[in-house]
This record gives sequence, C-alpha cells and structure tokens, in this order.
Amino acid sequence: MNSLPEVEPQRTLELGRTRPERRGVSRRTVIEEAKAKVSTIDLADRLAGPGKMRRIGAEWVTNCPLPDHQDRTPSFTVNPEKNVFWCHGCLRGGDVVELARFVWGYEKHQVATAAADLLNEFGHELPSRPASWYARQKRQKPIRSAIEGAKVRHVQRRIFRIFLPLIEEIDDQEERREETEYLWDAAEEIAVLTVAGRSS
Repeated sequence: MNSLPEVEPQRTLELGRTRPERRGVSRRTVIEEAKAKVSTIDLADRLAGPGKMRRIGAEWVTNCPLPDHQDRTPSFTVNPEKNVFWCHGCLRGGDVVELARFVWGYEKHQVATAAADLLNEFGHELPSRPASWYARQKRQKPIRSAIEGAKVRHVQRRIFRIFLPLIEEIDDQEERREETEYLWDAAEEIAVLTVAGRSS
C-alpha cells in the first residue's frame, strides 16, 4: 500500500522576529495606534461630561453615554487598569475603539474609520502608510488604468449602438461619416463620466 509523502514541517522564523499580519501592511495599524494613544476613561469622561463620572472601587461609573441607551441609574463602568468599558444595562463592552464605534454609529466593518476619528478627536496624527503600500500602488497603477479604459470602451460601444440606427437613416454618405465620428466622440465623453461616477 502506498503511503502519503512526508510533508516538510513549516519553517519557523528566527527568535525575536514576528511574521507580519499581511504583506505590505504596517505592523502598527490605525486601530492599534488609537488603543495605545487614547484611553477608554478619557473618551468616557468626555462623553459623559465634566464631573459626571464617579469612582467606585477600581472602576469609574456613570450613566450610559451610548445614543441608543437612555438609563436613569449609572450602569456604565470603565476599568482604567484594563482599559475597557462595560454597560450593565445594554450589555455592551469593549475597548476604546469599540466605544467610539458605538457612540458615533459606525458599523462593525468600519472599525478602522472609528479609530481614525478617535485619533483626530484627541489631536493625534494618523500613522503613516508603509513604503510598501506606495510601491504597490505604483505597481498596480497600469493595471487599474487598463481596467478603467476597458470599462470606458465598453460603455462607449453600448451608447454608440443605441444611437447608430438613427445615423444609418442619413442618406448622404459624407454627412453620415461626420455624424458617426461625432457620435463616437460624444459616446466616449459620456462613458468617461459614467464610469467615473460609478467608481466614486
């Protein structure tokens, strides 16, 4: 009976080196930067208002600042040591970025945008993109331009075909040629605007 071939074990990285999460992505993302520079207690204090938070043991307590939860008794707690929040009334919790996401109405997939807004709100700069990101944009620019051009030509031909029967009714051959050229150029201008409108 044939046995399966031996699979070479995956090579491990040298000690002290970590594998980046994705090629070309900075190790310090906007989300990590926001968590490092803005504390949950600072955001909660700003949202609750001056003097509204009070200390009970290791945690700070106030009424829930989340827009869709109106509570009469303090149910919102922040643990500064762990840098997390929890609302006992609406049963939501997390870190400072999650709090910003809930308060400003961002969806789950918009967490990076919430982190960027959080950094801006507290006067911190956004982390710069790595050089590999710019290199990738430069590498992909010809491909993106070719795709954009193909879309424009496709829409241009569709528009041209719509109006072509009207031009074919013209008897004078010279006039028909001029109108065809004019229609082709006009269809290109409309196609460029249409494709640009779809991609924005």
